[in-house]
Amino acid sequence: MEVGNKIRQIRKKQNMSMKELAKRVGLSYLTIQRIETGEVSPSVAVLSEIAYCLKYPISGFFDKEIGIQLIKKADQPEIESSTLTLKLLVPKGLINDKISVSLGKTNIGKCVDLHKNQGLEITYILKGRCRKTYDNKVLELEAGDIVCFDAERPHSVEALEPMEFINFYLRQVP
Repeated sequence: MEVGNKIRQIRKKQNMSMKELAKRVGLSYLTIQRIETGEVSPSVAVLSEIAYCLKYPISGFFDKEIGIQLIKKADQPEIESSTLTLKLLVPKGLINDKISVSLGKTNIGKCVDLHKNQGLEITYILKGRCRKTYDNKVLELEAGDIVCFDAERPHSVEALEPMEFINFYLRQVP
């Protein structure tokens, strides 16, 4: 299914007129009509705004049957800092824009400074031990432990020994 057709389908499902969508996005009725009929292709910025107005993930506009996907080792990007290495096992957008999974490795010491995110995090400790600070609570975790928490609260991690973990991040998209 083409992007424009998908936009029309979602808009109609929400009982929204083309005129209303055009007003919300800040485009003319004619431009929305041309996008929906496939006469013109929207820019990424326009598509993003349409997705936001329809409360629909931008990735959902594209035909994408998940079926099976292989992510080769060479295609798993790593993000490195002085205290932490994260390998993106399931990058944001592969399943949808709200889910990512990463493998983390760190040495002894503070590896994640106090911060907040929007959404939910689930961490499984594969190896090592750490001290997790969440709000005013301090938890000690070791291999085999799982911690699940509202990431909108302040949290940090200090490795008590070399550590490996898998982190699932479920974003809350407004």
